[in-house]
Amino acid sequence: MLVIPLLPDALASSIIITVWVGVLFSVFFALRFGWTLSGLVVPGYLTPLLLIKPLSAAVVFAEGLVTYWLVHLLSERLSRFGGWSSLFGRDRFFALVLVSVVVRLLGDGWLLPEFGEWWNRYFHQNFDYRSDLHSFGLIVVSLIANQFWKTGVCASLAPLMITIGLTCLAVRYGLMEFTNFDIGSLRYTYDDLAASLLTTPKAYIILLTTAWIASRMNLHYGWEFNGILIPSLLALQWYDPIRILTSFTEAFIILGLARGLLTFPAIARLHLEGPRALLFFFNIAFAYKLALGWGLPQIWPMLPITDAYGFGYLLTTLIALRMHEKEIAARLTRATLQTSLIAVGVASLAGFMLTLLPGTPMNAQRPEGETVSIVKDERTLTAILSDSQVELNRPRAPGSALIPLPRELEAFRSGIEQLRVYLDTANPAALTEAVRRLDAAHYQMDQVEQRYLYLRERTPINGWGIYVLDTQAPGHLLIEVPAPFEERGAMQAGGGLFRVLQGDRKSVV
Repeated sequence: MLVIPLLPDALASSIIITVWVGVLFSVFFALRFGWTLSGLVVPGYLTPLLLIKPLSAAVVFAEGLVTYWLVHLLSERLSRFGGWSSLFGRDRFFALVLVSVVVRLLGDGWLLPEFGEWWNRYFHQNFDYRSDLHSFGLIVVSLIANQFWKTGVCASLAPLMITIGLTCLAVRYGLMEFTNFDIGSLRYTYDDLAASLLTTPKAYIILLTTAWIASRMNLHYGWEFNGILIPSLLALQWYDPIRILTSFTEAFIILGLARGLLTFPAIARLHLEGPRALLFFFNIAFAYKLALGWGLPQIWPMLPITDAYGFGYLLTTLIALRMHEKEIAARLTRATLQTSLIAVGVASLAGFMLTLLPGTPMNAQRPEGETVSIVKDERTLTAILSDSQVELNRPRAPGSALIPLPRELEAFRSGIEQLRVYLDTANPAALTEAVRRLDAAHYQMDQVEQRYLYLRERTPINGWGIYVLDTQAPGHLLIEVPAPFEERGAMQAGGGLFRVLQGDRKSVV
C-alpha cells in the first residue's frame, strides 16, 4: 500500500496530529448542529488511548463523570444546606480541576490498584492492571467534566461519543493507513506530567495554585487569559524558561500570519468568528508546526525539534486568538507571565512547607507492628552482582514483569531522599526511615563490605533494577548500566568501573 510521507519525523508520532483531527470534527459539528464547543482536545487525546490502552481511556472517561457528579452535588445540592451558592464561571471550572485531582488521587493511588489486586486474586487471573487500569492526562479529566456540565450528561454523551468515534476512525483508517503517522511510538507533549499524578505532585500543586490565582486576578482586575488554564499550563514551564519563550514566540507568529491572511479580501469575506476563527487560527498553528518540522532539521539538525514548538496542544492558538479578538497582545502577555510567575513562587513555597509536615508512606507489604531492617551480606559486591545476574536472567512468563504502582514509585522516591539525608548527615534515623519506605516499594537494603548499600527487589523480582550506593565515595559519580543483558559482561564492567572510579551510585536497570 502506498504510504504518503505527509508528516515530518517530529510529528509522525505526535498527539498533535490526533488533536488536530479531533478539532476539525468538533468545529464541524458545532457549526452544523450547534454542539457545544468545549473540551476541544478531548477527542484527539482519547483517540490514541482507545487504540492502544482502551482501559485507560475508560478510566479517564469514568473519572470525568465522577468529577462532574461530585461538583454538581457540591454546587447544586449541598449548597442548599451550606453557606455557599451555586458555582458558575471560573469558580466552577476551578472546582472541576480541583475535584479531578482528588478523584485521580483516590482512583489511581488507591481504589484502582486495590480493585486490580482483588480481581487477580479472586478470579485467579494475571490482569496487568498496573499498566492499563489508571488514568492519563494532566487536565483532560476536568475538561470532560466541564463538557458534561455545559448541557448535562445525557445531552453531552452522544455528541462526545460521535466526535471521539469519528476521530478514531479517521486516525485508524485514514492517517495510519495512508500516511507515515505511527501510533506505536506516540508521544504526548507532557507525558511525564500526565502519566501519573503521584509521581508529579509538584506539577499539580503549581497547576492548582496558578488556576486559583488566575481566577482571582480575572475577577478583581479583569485580566484576560482566555481561560484560567492558560497561565496554569505556562506556569509548569518556568523551570525551563526557554519553553515560555518558544510558546509566546509561536503565539505571536500565529497572530502575525492570521492578521496577514485576513488582509486578503477572499479570506476577510468569510467572517471568521467563533468556531470558524478558532479553526482558522489552529490550522495556522498546525501549518506552522509542519513547516518547522520539515525546515528546521535542514537548518539546525542538532536541535531537538520539540524544543522549538510551543507548549501544549491548543495553548498558543488560544493565546493568539484572544490577542486578536481583544486587541490586547501586550496586556495579555504581561498578565499571563506575571500571574504564572507569581503562582510558581507561591506554589514552590507551599510545596516546601508540605515537605516539612510529617508523612507516613503507604506500607501494605508488612503486617502492622512488624519492623524491617538492613540485611548484612558477607559476600563481596562482585559476587553479589554475579549472583544477581543469574537471578535476573531466569526466564519468566509473559506479562510477569509488572509496572510499579504510583504509590510504589512515590515510596521509592522518598526512600532515596532519606538515603541522601543519611549520606549527608550520617543520621541513623534517616537510614531507618529509608529502609522502611523502600520496603513499601518492594525493595530491601543489604549492607555489603561495611561500605555499600545494595538495593534489590524482594521476591518476586519484577525487573525494576538494582541500585548500589557507596557510603564512602569522595564524589558524586553515577555509573549506570541501562541494558545489562544486551552486551555480554556489561554488568560486570559497570561494577568494576564503580569500584575503580569510586562512584557514588550505581544502577542496573
